[in-house]
Amino acid sequence: MSQHTAAAFEVIVVDDASTDDSERVARSFAEPRVQFVRHAVNQGHIATVTDGLRLARGTFVARIDCDDRYRPNYLSEVLAVFRHYPDVGLVYGDVALIDDTGMVTAERVDRAHGGRDFKGNELTRLLEENFICAPTVIARRESWRQTLPVPAGLAFHDWYFTVMMARRYDFYYINQVLADYRVHAANLHTTIARNKTEETSIFRVLNMVYGEREAMPGLEERKQRVRRQVHGAQYLTLANKYFGFGMDSDAQRCDLAAVRYRPAYLVQPAVMRRLLATVVGRKPYELAKSVVKSAPALTK
Repeated sequence: MSQHTAAAFEVIVVDDASTDDSERVARSFAEPRVQFVRHAVNQGHIATVTDGLRLARGTFVARIDCDDRYRPNYLSEVLAVFRHYPDVGLVYGDVALIDDTGMVTAERVDRAHGGRDFKGNELTRLLEENFICAPTVIARRESWRQTLPVPAGLAFHDWYFTVMMARRYDFYYINQVLADYRVHAANLHTTIARNKTEETSIFRVLNMVYGEREAMPGLEERKQRVRRQVHGAQYLTLANKYFGFGMDSDAQRCDLAAVRYRPAYLVQPAVMRRLLATVVGRKPYELAKSVVKSAPALTK
């Protein structure tokens, strides 16, 4: 679908009082389309992204964090979709995962679209899982503006933005890798999962969404139909994260909450294993696992 034509663009760099040489690098570009804004003191991710969105003048706005990177064909691919589908409010695609050195660790990550482009409303799926990777997202400027202000104290903003836009617009997924997403120990998403502010923010957003009616035809009914499913899925995801971080009591709490919302989870092997591990303790669980794994070899 891409039409490789030049596009007018601007770049807005918002520096949230960084302590590295970001300012020097940004100001080194002798380019009038690059606008640099620096906070005198650190104001946090919400103020930083809000400043960028309010300064943007383009018809379409994309935002990317400083440790991620676009693929060279990004603009040509996404703008072609907007030209073809004027009713679409947001376009995104797949990403490759990279480590802290920039090496690719996963070529693709999308699990939602079965290797095909997709056009339509994605609110109910998004409420269950944040499957849209932020560096690929581009939306009409009015779509972004309608989500402001971001509620103070949210631990994240990417899922908030896509959920709020999905309440108003259809999305388009391009089945191509459009950006590289960096995963490392200092990632915001790792930090907020460990300190549990992600959990409180997730359910704060869900309470906002379920506390209001949807204007799009049929969307309110579909949203209400999956309410228990949504809450169960979110608790299950949190349980998996907590278990991976060794936070066993929180993993158990969230697994049990997931089962309350969706009892069918109780027969899933992964859930049963996690609950067993958090009941008997991690050391006995790991020992039992090693015994089971070695059992076939012992019987040969």
